[in-house]
Amino acid sequence: MVKVLFALIIFMNVLAFALMGIDKRRAIRGAERIPERTLLLTGFLLGGPGLLLGALVWHHKTRKLKFRLGIPAAIIVNLLILVVLLSSFIAADTYPMIRCSYDGEDALDDASVASLKSGNYQCALILGCGVYADGDPTPMLRDRLDAGIALYEAGIVPKLLLSGDHGQIEYNEIGVMYNYCLRAGVPEDDIFLDHAGFSTYDSMYRAQSIFCVECMIIVTQTYHEFRALYIARSLGIDCVGVSADQRRYFGSIYREAREVLARDKDFFKVWMKADPVFGGEQIPITGSAEPSHA
Repeated sequence: MVKVLFALIIFMNVLAFALMGIDKRRAIRGAERIPERTLLLTGFLLGGPGLLLGALVWHHKTRKLKFRLGIPAAIIVNLLILVVLLSSFIAADTYPMIRCSYDGEDALDDASVASLKSGNYQCALILGCGVYADGDPTPMLRDRLDAGIALYEAGIVPKLLLSGDHGQIEYNEIGVMYNYCLRAGVPEDDIFLDHAGFSTYDSMYRAQSIFCVECMIIVTQTYHEFRALYIARSLGIDCVGVSADQRRYFGSIYREAREVLARDKDFFKVWMKADPVFGGEQIPITGSAEPSHA
C-alpha cells in the first residue's frame, strides 16, 4: 500500500507539472485555457511540488496572487495528507495482528494461549515506557510486564527480552523492569536485558542484530503495536503482537497523535536501513542471559 501511495504522488506531480506547461502553451497561442481551479485542485491533491516546479519552469502564474498563495498552501496540505496516509498504510500493513489482552486476574484466556502456542517464539520482547523516581513502573509499563510474564508462565515463550532506556546512571528503566520480573518469579537466566533500547526502532534492530532473534512476540499497547510490528517485519523478524491494554491511560490522545509522526519517521529509518544508537557484541537469545546483565 505504501508503494501505491508513492506511485500516486509521482503521478499527481507529473500531471500538475504537465498541466502548467500545457496551459502556458495555450496562453501563448490564445487557445482555450485550463481553468485555474483545476490547476490548483491538482496541486492540492498531492501535486503541490509539481505545480510549483511547473510555475518556475514555465514561468506561468508566478505573478497571480491566487497561485502565489495557493501553491504554498497546496504543498502544506500535501505534507499533512502524506503524514496521515503513510501512517495509516503502515498500520494497515501490520495485519493480520494477533491481539490478546492480558487479564490481570485470570492470566491469558484459553483461546489466546492456544493461538500463540502454535508459533515457535524465541522470546517476548517487552518495550519500556517510563518509570517513576521511586523505582516503580508506570501503569503502561506494568501492564506490559504483566502481559509478558503471563506469556512466559503459560509456556508460550521461553525467554523475556526487556528493552528500554538506560542511557543515564540516574535513569534505569531496565533495572526496574528486571526487578519486577524477578519478583514475579521469572528466573534471572531467562531474562535478557537490552540497555540501549532508546527507541522502538533501536529495540527491534538490536533484537535481531545483538540478540539474534528470528521469531518473537512484541508486547506493548495497541496504539504502539502497529509501528513495532512494521519495523520488526521490515527487518525480517517473524513476529506477532500481544496487546497489553488493561485501562485507558492518561495522555492517550497525545500519544496516539504523536504516534502518527513516529510511524512516518520510522518508515524512513527502515527505508534507509539506519543503524541503532549503539551496537555491541552478540548475546544470542538461545544462550545464557548473564552477559546482558552487565
